[in-house]
Amino acid sequence: MNTSSDSSSTDSRHTKRTEPTLNDPIADEKLERPEDQKVYDEIDYPDGGIKAWSVVFGSWCAMLGSFGIWNSVGVFQAYLSENQLSQYTEGDISWIFSVFSFLFFFCGVQIGPIFDAYGLKPLVIPGSIGFVLSIILFSFGSEYYQFFLSFSILGGISCSLVFTPSIAATNQWFNARRGLATGIATTGGGFGGVIFPILVRALIPKVGFGWTLRIVAFICLVTSTLAILCLRTRFPPNRASGATIDLSAFKDRRFAATACATFMIEWALQIPQTYFTSFALYKGVDTTFAYQMIAILNGASVFGRWLPGYVADRFGRFNTMIATISMCAVFSLSLWMVSSVVDGTKTGLMIVYLVCFGFASGSGISLIPVCIAQISDMREYGKRYGTTFSFASLGTLTGVPIAGAILKAQNGRYDGLIAYCGSCYIVCLMFLILARGFGGGWVLRKVY
Repeated sequence: MNTSSDSSSTDSRHTKRTEPTLNDPIADEKLERPEDQKVYDEIDYPDGGIKAWSVVFGSWCAMLGSFGIWNSVGVFQAYLSENQLSQYTEGDISWIFSVFSFLFFFCGVQIGPIFDAYGLKPLVIPGSIGFVLSIILFSFGSEYYQFFLSFSILGGISCSLVFTPSIAATNQWFNARRGLATGIATTGGGFGGVIFPILVRALIPKVGFGWTLRIVAFICLVTSTLAILCLRTRFPPNRASGATIDLSAFKDRRFAATACATFMIEWALQIPQTYFTSFALYKGVDTTFAYQMIAILNGASVFGRWLPGYVADRFGRFNTMIATISMCAVFSLSLWMVSSVVDGTKTGLMIVYLVCFGFASGSGISLIPVCIAQISDMREYGKRYGTTFSFASLGTLTGVPIAGAILKAQNGRYDGLIAYCGSCYIVCLMFLILARGFGGGWVLRKVY
């Protein structure tokens, strides 16, 4: 990043600004705001310190449980399809996890504005209780409707109550280092996505499916308790904004393009997470190793959530997103596609894909909230965040079932599913380029 840009970041934290601008050091597009909004533009963000980093740790703990389970749905789908729900098709079973993902994000339509108006404790505490309870009820299930009610409905809503405030709280404590802080926080979901698949596969033969999930629930209880203790906000509740979504935000071209890009990410992101274990089994990979492949993907995503956040604070959040989403498209349409269409078990190629895609896709979790913050008034960040992900949740609801329908139409062949996944990332890339152009201009070397 050039010297003038660095100096502007420092000045933004230590001097008052003479005109209302976005409270992100990179954004430079002017906003017309009321006079009382200027106080929020002049806030001296801590960007570090014990309190700020304890909030990051609390968010990390919240992510380990909620997003860790979200990252592990492929293991649960593969197990249920071979055991309790073996009489159902992959497409039928996928609805359990698609509805979970849909509610995970869609509930942000109300949770984000409620966070702005009332703070995080009224959301995180009941969300943590409901989340742990959903896993316990899931462990007792044997019928389709039982899995659907416990995991999809209760689990999805509860996870959203935890996830949305934990992301929003982190952004209140960081500005110049927001990408790094959010990236570190979201690595919790990557760690959970490594731990839970390995734990499930190791414990099921010893203690059974039910007790395995109860052990997972206990881990989530511990991490949720730590999250409740550590998470805190800096800004007073903004009840004047109202606990509603902000559809008028779509009048902002940057926001509209970013929201559409987020939709396309959510349409594609869960496809490898959900179907790669089944794909590996289809290609003849050993059952034990096939279940561990999701852990490889999530392990790589840990670095893909942290490192791009560090880079984004220096070279631009939207610039970094464009680079990583390009990689997602290329890796899916090359490495995964080749491992599908070539005869035989290409385990090595699959591992290369999982590592590369896992790293590249991590920014879709860690940087989208930062990009939204960059183009938003932080006093209403929860509202805009909720608006974005309520829209994107339609992608999580339909993406995996569409992939399952393609899989069924091709009689179990995966090349169509893979092409669909890669195409979603290409469209996402186009929207990100538009958002970057609308906000930062079309000069290639512009840091935005």
